[in-house]
Amino acid sequence: MKKSAIILFVMCVLATPSFALEIRGKVVSTEGPPVADAVVLHRASGAQAITDQEGRFVLNIDIAGRATLEISHPAYMEKEISLSDKDMLRPLTVTLAPYIRQTQEVVVTALRYPEPVNKIPAAETIVSTEVLRERMAPNITEALAGIPGVVPLGSGGFSLVPTIRGLARNRILILVDNARIVSDRRTGPNASFVNPEDIAKIEVLRSPSSIFYGSDAIGGVVHIFTNDAGEKTGIHGRVHLGYGTNSVEKNYGLTLRGKTNGFGYYLSYQGIEAGNYSSPFGEVPRSYFSQSSLFGKLSWETDKRRIDLSFLGARGTDIGKPGRDSLTKPTWYPRENQNLAQLRWTENNLWGGDLKFQAYANPNFLETQTDQIDSYKSKESRSKTQSTEFGFQVTYGKKLSSSFRLTGGIDYFGRAKAQATNNYLSFNAQGETTSVTREIAFNGGRRGDFGFYISADYSGIRNLDIVGGLRWDSIAQQANPGGGTEVLKSKRSPWTGFLAISYKLTDEFVFFANVSKAYRAPGLSELFYSGITGRGFIIAQPGLRPESSASGDFGIRYIARRFFAGIYGFIYNIDGLIDRYLVADRTYTYGNVDNARIRGIEMEVEYYPIPGWKIFGNAFVAEGKSRNTGAYINDVPPLRGYLGTRVWIKRLSLEVSGIVQRKMDHPGPAEISIPGYEYFQFKANYAWRGLNIYGLLSNASNRTFIGRPDPAAMEEPGRSFVFGVSYGF
Repeated sequence: MKKSAIILFVMCVLATPSFALEIRGKVVSTEGPPVADAVVLHRASGAQAITDQEGRFVLNIDIAGRATLEISHPAYMEKEISLSDKDMLRPLTVTLAPYIRQTQEVVVTALRYPEPVNKIPAAETIVSTEVLRERMAPNITEALAGIPGVVPLGSGGFSLVPTIRGLARNRILILVDNARIVSDRRTGPNASFVNPEDIAKIEVLRSPSSIFYGSDAIGGVVHIFTNDAGEKTGIHGRVHLGYGTNSVEKNYGLTLRGKTNGFGYYLSYQGIEAGNYSSPFGEVPRSYFSQSSLFGKLSWETDKRRIDLSFLGARGTDIGKPGRDSLTKPTWYPRENQNLAQLRWTENNLWGGDLKFQAYANPNFLETQTDQIDSYKSKESRSKTQSTEFGFQVTYGKKLSSSFRLTGGIDYFGRAKAQATNNYLSFNAQGETTSVTREIAFNGGRRGDFGFYISADYSGIRNLDIVGGLRWDSIAQQANPGGGTEVLKSKRSPWTGFLAISYKLTDEFVFFANVSKAYRAPGLSELFYSGITGRGFIIAQPGLRPESSASGDFGIRYIARRFFAGIYGFIYNIDGLIDRYLVADRTYTYGNVDNARIRGIEMEVEYYPIPGWKIFGNAFVAEGKSRNTGAYINDVPPLRGYLGTRVWIKRLSLEVSGIVQRKMDHPGPAEISIPGYEYFQFKANYAWRGLNIYGLLSNASNRTFIGRPDPAAMEEPGRSFVFGVSYGF
């Protein structure tokens, strides 16, 4: 009887019909375009589907709980996804990354409207979310390492700023979701308060852009786009932890995001801190830092409208400035506060075009402290600068025909309630205060920059795209130096413009060229701030004239399915170059010191010989000289090359890369000669069902080197292992 029951049970099981499940979905590229002819495979059953021209697919498989799908296409990186029972019951959206991003990527920075990279008439690089996470960089400047022509500037530590093609110190405009970021650091704007975990991508435009952004874009634009709600419904998020052995660096964070019926949200808390790092020679004092941020974004989106409201509050604590005299005259930033609030409103297909409005405000302050240490702490100097940056933009673009687009807009950038105060304290050997001096460097500081621009894009000639534009600005600045009653003012009204072409020589070869006139107005600090800096003491110069440049860029790109190469040339003629110069021991001032010429060449290449193997690299060489004397100028880096290779083995990826820099044997007047160096690092990443494990071995050869020709620069960190783990849910 028992045997008969078993046989009957087995027969019932075999006779039970298998249920088929229909999985529907869509395969898209990184920026949203559909991917046709992609293969969606369920290997366990052998079932597969091919996406149509809209990227859609329908796959029928047997119900078996969790399922794993493999998605492949000859021009895209393969992807494997794991689906739960609930996932299989709703439409899927699968995003594939193209082997060569230039074939698909769409940008908005260069022309202020979406345009494929291969049509942009300038050199531009995009750093994606995936790259940012894998680099595990503590800040924006380190995240940009490896881009041709982009080199960090400063004495060292956390507060380095990027220089592009030898231009820095307020000549590189930094934007966060199109909001202008300024800084009272002497080296220039710093967006270190934006944690890389909150960034969707960074676009780096290596070309003058005053036509679209006004002052401070004379050397290029670094545009940071923050994360948003994404496309998934429900509640999703990511938690991550990281640790670095060299400086005991710890980073951590949690993000939550979701989208329902057009409403979306993104919430994030991020923190990072580190002690002093060590070079092969020993510990480098004042290289520690601590930074935390809270970021939130709400969005509402329909077919015709999108509204974003966001706030980013960041707090920096004890951000050190390592230098040659850190033991006797230590300098650091005790506190830095940033509070960036933004509203962005886009109306699509309004009167046949797109209207964009943005308003933002950022109350902020920065403290700088320098101590004098002999056998005891004898002096303390503390400076505090604060202001509220704010602005708005209105842009309207419309295609008047299939081959002609007109875009125009107005924008305003202002600073209000800007002031700087200095405190000087003296101590005796017992640590008692013997004297206190307080002074106002300036107060009542204000800046107003109103601009109007118009540009046109014509593509009515076969394979040729012509872009041009004009801009007019009115810039007014004022302050009360010393806190007195005398108000010093500065006002300028410059015109700028550009003309560019992009010509498609063949299906793969694209040539571009542009000429432009750009400018930079000196900032409030250069005009009115006299007081403490990280290098000593600075004396303001209210009579500074704006810098103006006439520049030319050209380049040729080869873009194929698995191979990309580009070579670019540039020449900048800058009249009235503003720079610092030494007038006494640790005392500097500003001046329109020179008429400079910077010229150079960049090259970059990316190649996938076979699926799963990538070779990449770039090189940069430039020369910057005075047109008056022939002497070399500051901030132009020496010959620099970057080369690497990467392999993917299922869920594991491995990468080795290195930087080679030639010795600096022709420093500028405020620089020193430094020897060349080689720097190698190894990266590994393992991904499985939302879990990602990252590993980075930096300075693998434990090389001793100085990265920048700054007289105060210290040796760079020695060998370090950085480990990170994240989980997406």
